[in-house]
Amino acid sequence: MSSRDGTTIKDLPSTPSNSEAITNGTTKRADPVKALDSLLDDTFPVQNDTLLPPSFEPDEGDIFGDISYDEVDDRILAFQEDEFVREALEKGVDLREYAREIGEQRVSLQRSLEKNYLDHMQTFLDLHNEIKACDEVLGSMEELLDVFQGDLGNISGEIQSLQERSSQMNIRLRNRKVVESRLTRVLQGMVIPPYVIKKISEDEVDEVWMQYVLGINKQMRFVKANQQKPIKALRNVGPEMERLRLKAAATIRDFFVSRIHGLCVPNTNIQIMQQSVFLKYKDLHYFVLERHHDAAEEIQQTYVNSLRWYFHNHFDRYAKGLAKLQTVTADKTDLIGAEEHTRKVGGLFSSSKVALKDKMNIFALGDRIDTLRMHGQGVILIHVAESKDMRYQFEQLFRSLNLTLIDNASSEYLFIYEFFSRDNAKADDIAKSNFQQIFEPTIKVANNFTKTYVENCYDAVGILLCIRINTQLALELQRRRIPTLEGYTNSTNMLLWPRFQALMTSHIESLRKMASTKAMNLVVKDIHPHYVTRRYAEFAASLLVLNDGYDDAILTNSIHKLRQEFEALLSRMASEFSDPLQKPAFLINNYDLIISVLEEAQSRTVETELEHLRQILNMHIGSFVVEQLKPFFGTMIEFVENHLDDPSAQVDEHRLEQICTHFNQQWRSSISAINVSVVQYFSNFKNGTAVLHAVLGHLIMWYTKFLTIMDAHPIPNVQPVGVQAVMVDIKRFRSTF
Repeated sequence: MSSRDGTTIKDLPSTPSNSEAITNGTTKRADPVKALDSLLDDTFPVQNDTLLPPSFEPDEGDIFGDISYDEVDDRILAFQEDEFVREALEKGVDLREYAREIGEQRVSLQRSLEKNYLDHMQTFLDLHNEIKACDEVLGSMEELLDVFQGDLGNISGEIQSLQERSSQMNIRLRNRKVVESRLTRVLQGMVIPPYVIKKISEDEVDEVWMQYVLGINKQMRFVKANQQKPIKALRNVGPEMERLRLKAAATIRDFFVSRIHGLCVPNTNIQIMQQSVFLKYKDLHYFVLERHHDAAEEIQQTYVNSLRWYFHNHFDRYAKGLAKLQTVTADKTDLIGAEEHTRKVGGLFSSSKVALKDKMNIFALGDRIDTLRMHGQGVILIHVAESKDMRYQFEQLFRSLNLTLIDNASSEYLFIYEFFSRDNAKADDIAKSNFQQIFEPTIKVANNFTKTYVENCYDAVGILLCIRINTQLALELQRRRIPTLEGYTNSTNMLLWPRFQALMTSHIESLRKMASTKAMNLVVKDIHPHYVTRRYAEFAASLLVLNDGYDDAILTNSIHKLRQEFEALLSRMASEFSDPLQKPAFLINNYDLIISVLEEAQSRTVETELEHLRQILNMHIGSFVVEQLKPFFGTMIEFVENHLDDPSAQVDEHRLEQICTHFNQQWRSSISAINVSVVQYFSNFKNGTAVLHAVLGHLIMWYTKFLTIMDAHPIPNVQPVGVQAVMVDIKRFRSTF
């Protein structure tokens, strides 16, 4: 509701509450009693637009004294603008009555509030007392906090003082540590304990002795690095270190020299000594390399001389022992083209019977290939072989000697590389130099062993086996990364290859010489495979198998030359037969033997050779077929050949009738005769069966063509035999061989 002058009840001034007085009175606290008295006071201040209580009576002479007419006009305008007043005036409401009602409501409300305040007066008094008590407690706490704040200030100052002192102590500690580390390094580099001097001067070499010497070596490096500095102790310790250096070098020299001499004792295992002694104390050798060059040179030279003698002596005895185990080898008569009587005839006092008894087939490879394939087999032990009276082919002896050589050489090279040099840049040169000095006489022994055999060797298969063994050993050296024996393997190849080529030339020349002989009738006696053919087949198979995986152009060229000369010789031998069937039969038997031997080889390299030989064999089988059919069915074959281009052309029917009649009468007996003939010429089951099938197959082919001509020119009085009848009869001869 609004008053007459536009002021609402909400706009009336209110007395501030005690809580507001306490909240706003941070510096000046309100007294609750005084606040209550002010609320109970009957005197109310009068404001400009506030309604006066009814008991208020102004003076009669002053009733209009404070009224301004300008204000009256302004208020009248304000009332007119007020929406509620304007609405009340329009409705005719009595404003004076309305104002009086409002005033009465205000007085009633004010008295209600006063009564409420009086009812709660004790509560306000209690609250006042509690606030006083709180003020006292807060005052004491304020004093305590002031004291605590002062104490904290003192503690903060003490902490700051401690931090400053700690920082100073850390700086001093770091400085002392730096000084201590430098001083410790100086002391360690100069001070030699008495027990170290006593150990080095009086005791024998052991691991503790080695550690002391290595420690002295570090001190020597320190003294040398700081000898220009003005430190008196460095000058004083120098002579003592020099005496220790000389004493240690002498002791190390005597230690290694005595151990090196021990290597020359019989039955000494060098590899074990190298690992357990020399490499264990290799740091001592590094010490003399750095501190006493003469002692290092003496140790190295002593080792080289001792091992030089050791390896030469042992390999020389081993090579001589192996030479005694060699079986009987081939001689200059063991050539492919050599005649049998030449190889068997000996001198008056010769021991050819014993030699032939002990000799093996030098053309066939056989089990000799195992020398290449058995990589895990060990070397030959001479005392074991002698006790069992064993004999070996040269390639086995060659492998055993060279395998022993590369094993010892590999171990020795690796030891020299590790022991005699600590500088990796110079280690290769030092190792190669020492290795060459040690193994030079030993390599000569191995070369002489091979050379002695090669000069008098006529076993080409054995030489080629040695070449392959040498290649395998060279690859093994590359795998082990041992470069020092490369020259040896190359020189061995230079001994073996020329001799092998010379032997191949001898075999080729022997074939050429046999082909040019005038007494060929003495060489060829029958149509069975010639002994030269078996030699060639076995020799060619051996060479081809040993070329598998190598594909040497030199060897391939030699094999081709050998084949050309052999084929020429075989043709020359076949020409000695006057019988037209014997010539192809001889060639078929010989080429069949060669194919059979090569097929047994089971190697990739023989396939090309087999293809060539099969073509030649089929050609000669074709020649034999023609010659075999000619006596029995030559007339029919000739007739068919003349009319093969056009079977329906004009023919001599009388001759056709004669040929058909003759075939009908003689075909069974002729087939039986052919079977008997083939059996006589070919005793080999597989070969004879193939030839017989070829002959009978060609017979069926020619007879089928002949029947084609008969069908084009039928003869009333003659009925030819059917092809099926002939084929059924031929089946009887399938199991002849």
